[in-house]
Amino acid sequence: MPRTSHPVLRTIGSTIRSLRRERGLSQETLADLADIDRSYMSGVERGLRNISVLNLSRVAKALDVPLVELVGAAEAGFAATTVAAASYQAPLPEPLEDHWEPGRYLSLS
Repeated sequence: MPRTSHPVLRTIGSTIRSLRRERGLSQETLADLADIDRSYMSGVERGLRNISVLNLSRVAKALDVPLVELVGAAEAGFAATTVAAASYQAPLPEPLEDHWEPGRYLSLS
């Protein structure tokens, strides 16, 4: 079954791929420069991996761009999803257990 991804992850991945290609870098070279695994980089570019801020920073440095350039492009994708989500009315959460004691976990589901 194919994996799906969030539009923001796809946008960030597409931005990374475009910048990498503009610089004439292979995926393997960029991964080496960013000190991350090439297969992980492949997943990021395809929007299948939720890249951490630290790894995103490494990729930005390897591409010699500000970090905001990688995530700034995702704002458009995020704006589109938030507009659609704004019309969604989430159900109110159930009240938390009122007999909680220190050291006990509460179920939030």
